[in-house]
Amino acid sequence: MESKDVENKTKDFIKTEILKAERSLFLGKIISIFIGYVGITLWLNAIRATAWLWFVWVLIVIQFLLYFSIFFLNYTRALVIGLNKKLGFIFFVILAVLGRVNNWELFIIPLLLVVMFIFSAKNNNVSDEKKYLLKDIK
Repeated sequence: MESKDVENKTKDFIKTEILKAERSLFLGKIISIFIGYVGITLWLNAIRATAWLWFVWVLIVIQFLLYFSIFFLNYTRALVIGLNKKLGFIFFVILAVLGRVNNWELFIIPLLLVVMFIFSAKNNNVSDEKKYLLKDIK
């Protein structure tokens, strides 16, 4: 009987540590991307009128890549949390498109980040990539 309790405690401890690591990785990635996006956007707004056209377009491409990577990373995290693939894809595409309308990104991105931080903190599902760590424990 004690062996079963030790195995359950071990499995719970490992699962908790995996969830902490996944949350930290998600937070680190999304905050890095967000800071990069804000930095590129502010820099682009400051130099748009005076910089070479080719350089402005390079920054615009980088800005769009960072913008869409915010939504892609949140989409992949939402799948780990348990969101339906089709519904989640449609939802995040709609948010990404709406964010480009009349500077709604100033509202949509922070709201999305706060909601995903809350859902990520409440999540108890280990991602498919990390489930192999729990298989060896009986």
